[in-house]
Amino acid sequence: MQKFIYNRRRLAMIGVGLVVVSALMGARIERAFSDDNIMEQVQKYSDVLRMVQSYYVDKVNVEDLNAAAIVGLLGKLDPHSVYMPPRNVKEQAESFSGKFEGIGVTFLIIRDTITVDGPVPGGPSDLLGIRAGDKIVTIDTMSALKMNEDDVKKKLRGPKGTKVTVGIVRYGQPQPIAYTITRDVIPLYSVMAHFMVDPSTGYVNVGRFATETHNELMAALSDLKSKGMQRLILDLRGNPGGYLEQAVAIADEFIGGTKTIVYTKSRVQSFDNVETSQPGQAYEKTPLVVLVDNSSASASEIVSGALQDLDRALIVGQTTFGKGLVQRQFDLPDNSAIRLTISRYYTPSGRSIQKPYEGGHYAKNTTAAAVTDEDEDNFSHSYDLNSKDTTRPKFKTAAGRTIYGGGGITPDFIVRNDTSQLSTRKIFAAGIIGDFVENYVERHVMEIKAAGDADHYTKTFRVTDAMFDQILQAAKDKKIEVKMDEFNIDKPWLSSLIRARMGLSIFGNEVYYKVLLENDRQYQKAYSVLDEASHLAADYR
Repeated sequence: MQKFIYNRRRLAMIGVGLVVVSALMGARIERAFSDDNIMEQVQKYSDVLRMVQSYYVDKVNVEDLNAAAIVGLLGKLDPHSVYMPPRNVKEQAESFSGKFEGIGVTFLIIRDTITVDGPVPGGPSDLLGIRAGDKIVTIDTMSALKMNEDDVKKKLRGPKGTKVTVGIVRYGQPQPIAYTITRDVIPLYSVMAHFMVDPSTGYVNVGRFATETHNELMAALSDLKSKGMQRLILDLRGNPGGYLEQAVAIADEFIGGTKTIVYTKSRVQSFDNVETSQPGQAYEKTPLVVLVDNSSASASEIVSGALQDLDRALIVGQTTFGKGLVQRQFDLPDNSAIRLTISRYYTPSGRSIQKPYEGGHYAKNTTAAAVTDEDEDNFSHSYDLNSKDTTRPKFKTAAGRTIYGGGGITPDFIVRNDTSQLSTRKIFAAGIIGDFVENYVERHVMEIKAAGDADHYTKTFRVTDAMFDQILQAAKDKKIEVKMDEFNIDKPWLSSLIRARMGLSIFGNEVYYKVLLENDRQYQKAYSVLDEASHLAADYR
């Protein structure tokens, strides 16, 4: 799923990689990969390329053909081995630092179609509900099929406050959805928010694993500890991953002694590796609950999997994405690169996190993809012997609890996310909520600030019926059919979201997340099992 690069302590960069296929460009092949008669195949390719250049009816661009051949070759391997043209290599590195203005998504072009890799947490696309896996088929009414990456970026990026409308095709939706997105400055921080939810409980939301994530998290935890934190909820929902090195460092903060955090297996022995914890960290006995969902991937799965396997934390939410392939980047002479899958990683109990795939495509209805079919609380740290049977492979934690493999990390407590109704999705897609929030804040920001601080806003500000009437009128003006029974079902959630987005504009991220948690079933479950997590931490060795 993710095109983010994963660092290793002993492997330079781990990401998604292009590899020894450099032979196609005349590079020397390492003996470890030379089981086949590679030179014969390289000669065959060279002959075909020369024939095309010499005899094809039209003039051809050999560089483009070569790149397409490499893309096709890697596409036969797995979903994460990819080719990166020179212009993309630099952008990939920059995606882990700095900022830019745009709609806030990372994407891949797969079979001529723009596929959303993931929305940037807290960015405009994320706030509208655009998801990983969505396919962008139009941009401002123009077909986006067969657009190259440069053209896509030119059309999606732009000054803060400008708008762009994208047509989204989503799995399970019969018709494309049109989203009107207001571009914004896209922050690239890792720790999206941290605050106390009660006098003894801290909350931290980590949106990705970038170069400074460990440092950012430690600063957040230090601040929470100074405010009385004795137990913690770590929110990794929607976190697509990032640098493996950062995931290991973060898991280590909560794991005592010298224990395996993650290990890799490869066809090449030198790529095998084991990452272990170091004793003496400050939060090794802090009661911990981790929130995950089916967009939590890679580095997120390493952290949650290790903490679950070692009986160090309770995991709440939905089965994670299931990305357990390790990539390494190989740079090529023309400043392009390939990211090639070189190994698989495993949790301490021996679980492979990777969900099934065939070539460059994930199989449908895999464990992680079928998360919406899971029943809540089937799997429980409470040793519920009456849990329903499952066909998933079973593993044991360090203390003997049963946990499940088969793709992704299955939580100890499964809690599905609430889903919005069709009428609400239409309103969102038309940009009505975003426009309402923007206009309301412009008119009332000074009044809201004069009434009190962020805490006062969180406790007192409410969305009124008159405000909902304005939203419904805007939908009517845009000729959007709204079924009131559907709209009324979503009103409590809509109210929280509107309050959260206004709070984000006026007071920042902390208010945004605080308000959203009020009607968040997964968070409420996590909070309810903190006492059980305390017992788990007390028994931890």
